[in-house]
Amino acid sequence: MEKIEKSFDQRKILKQALIGVGGSLISLLCIVIYLFLHEGEISFSVAHPENLFLAAGVLVLAWLFDALRVMLSARIWQKKLRLRDCLTTVLSGYFLSGITPANTGGQVAEIYLLTRSGLSLSEATGLTVVGGALYSFTLVVLFFLSSLLFQLSIPSRIFEITSRLFLLYAVLLGVLSVFLKYPHLLFRVSHKALAFLARFVPRLKGLVEVAPPFLERFFLELREKLLLFLRKPQYLALNISMYSLHFFCLLGTTYFLIQAISESNLSLSATVRLQLPLFFMLRFTPIPGASGIAELSFASLFRALLAGKNLGILVFLWRLYTYYLALAAGSVAFFRTLSR
Repeated sequence: MEKIEKSFDQRKILKQALIGVGGSLISLLCIVIYLFLHEGEISFSVAHPENLFLAAGVLVLAWLFDALRVMLSARIWQKKLRLRDCLTTVLSGYFLSGITPANTGGQVAEIYLLTRSGLSLSEATGLTVVGGALYSFTLVVLFFLSSLLFQLSIPSRIFEITSRLFLLYAVLLGVLSVFLKYPHLLFRVSHKALAFLARFVPRLKGLVEVAPPFLERFFLELREKLLLFLRKPQYLALNISMYSLHFFCLLGTTYFLIQAISESNLSLSATVRLQLPLFFMLRFTPIPGASGIAELSFASLFRALLAGKNLGILVFLWRLYTYYLALAAGSVAFFRTLSR
């Protein structure tokens, strides 16, 4: 745990935060300039400000559902955590995720905060690893369910690309499930693959001896953690249910933001479905906070569905609610805990 605590260098963290926020603000400025040059006018008015309060309320609900997931999941080890501590944990995870490439810092922060709340290191790691896997799994399930229930014509290249990534991820989940059932297949395939590559890349010869045992230990530990949840399916269902409510509220925030700035016929369900592939893609971007990529992708998604003059303020409000507020709340929660 001392190694984890030492990794939280406050200067480095603040520097990463400035990179993420700075890149996001520059992207927003570029979007506004582009829209002004092509649309001729930009609107920054909010016709129905009461919807901004509704958006804030729905966002807080999203955070609470995530905290409830952590609190109730910890009971698989007969550990009772306070909702306040779990909320601090998830907010700290949002903060570290938002300033590190591919959200890598979020899981480290969650493990650290969970151990301080009373879980052992192995329990905290298990809950975080399983939660991370179910996060993406729930996104995929929600996307396919929404595709079956709601037939929407969405003219967006970004939506097409991310939807194909969803299909690829679904295939990978199927492959992973086979390896979880028959782990010896993974070890055999990985060893043969490394041996084959080593014939052409001599530097990989050392990995042929080192990598398979490491991979085997890691995968068996992961399998053990996943099987613990599978043996108690109520906790598996709990995680998926809480994540579903979390995503519905988080992505539903955009619906109320749209209603605040314009009269749109876009339904709540359509707004949520439209963003599912986007949030999946942003989770794996190598840029801290997905700065630039998030704003441009979101603008591409909604440009065909919203008047161009309102797009700039929507992108800003969306980023403010889903990114800046999470960073602000998470930084307060994280540094307050770290200073104790």
